[in-house]
Amino acid sequence: MRTSRRTFLKTTLAAGVASAAPVQGARTYDVVVLGAGIIGATTAYFLCEEGLKVALLDKGPAGNEASWASAGMVQPSGSGKSESWPERSTLLSRSLYDDLDRRLFEETGSRIGYGGEGGLVIAFEDAEAEALSRLVKAQAGDDFPAQLLTAAEARKREPGLPERVAAAALLPGHRFLDARTFTSVVVQAARKKGATVREGFPVSGLAWDGKKVVGVVSGSEKLQAGLVVNAAGAWAGRVDARLPLPIAPVHGQILSLQGPRVGLRHNVQRLGAGGYITPRSDGRILAGATSDDFGYEKKVTPSGLRALAGVVRDVMPHVADHRVLDSWSGLRPGTPDGLPAIGPDPRVEGGFLWAAGHGGYGVMQAPATAKVVTDLVLKREPRLPVRALTPARLL
Repeated sequence: MRTSRRTFLKTTLAAGVASAAPVQGARTYDVVVLGAGIIGATTAYFLCEEGLKVALLDKGPAGNEASWASAGMVQPSGSGKSESWPERSTLLSRSLYDDLDRRLFEETGSRIGYGGEGGLVIAFEDAEAEALSRLVKAQAGDDFPAQLLTAAEARKREPGLPERVAAAALLPGHRFLDARTFTSVVVQAARKKGATVREGFPVSGLAWDGKKVVGVVSGSEKLQAGLVVNAAGAWAGRVDARLPLPIAPVHGQILSLQGPRVGLRHNVQRLGAGGYITPRSDGRILAGATSDDFGYEKKVTPSGLRALAGVVRDVMPHVADHRVLDSWSGLRPGTPDGLPAIGPDPRVEGGFLWAAGHGGYGVMQAPATAKVVTDLVLKREPRLPVRALTPARLL
């Protein structure tokens, strides 16, 4: 059953979450979401669907950080019966993307850049082909079990593969997403549902009433809120000096080049080789991605380009001489154990939730994270278990 805004306000006030006296001259919202990337924007959209008054804030243009830089691989794996967050969140996200592809088009008239016909893990040598067979058997119990293809079957399914392919494993659940387009569209849809979107709005800290968070501060401006959701990506651990968390930037570089003449319909990887190739609907392919430690500096480097050129040569050598169209970098929000921080903070008595630290899996887990956070905001049992994601583990 949908929780109304009136019920939300009543329950949060009763719990003391937003019980502070109103800040003079401050705008008031049910929920303020920090970070208008793919996770924050999708969360704002789902919260607006529940009838809540939402503000979505970003220090720069919406979707201009990790979401803008992402290769957009959607790779569900494992079984929905698992208790593992990575497995269950990617499976749920794949289902939600299927739904959002239709719904967001109906609401905005814009496509989200979602597509593809699966993923292919290819082998060039007989030894690699034998290893592929073991991989397929190991995934027999998955929700999207792999299928072993001969070279002829693989090339019939994907004519853009190199001639050297000896065998391939088809991962039928995989898709690609243009994360830049999706984030732009979901922000547009959130606006249509009533969200206030503030771009170029750097938050300098949280507003406090004792140990409760009651809003955010940006310079001399204050926004009061029943709840603040921190989805600020690589900057999430630096939002407020009272709530540091070890979420650090993991730098990544990506290369875009012209794809094969016949196009590409699958995400492609080679067994045992690092990196991947993922297509776009306009004929481009993306090769990614490096993992660098450059702090908060974003840059494309000669060593990064060499590594990405190596991915192209290893996976699809027949396009190694195709035109390079673009290259870019971005900052993934990493945590020490590779899992995100989702849920309340033990240092706070109310009014604050974490939704950050997804590393390179933000696109794969974004809709699932947004649904879980919406459940937490509305005090419902989260649809996926988040015990392993408690921010307390990182303190």
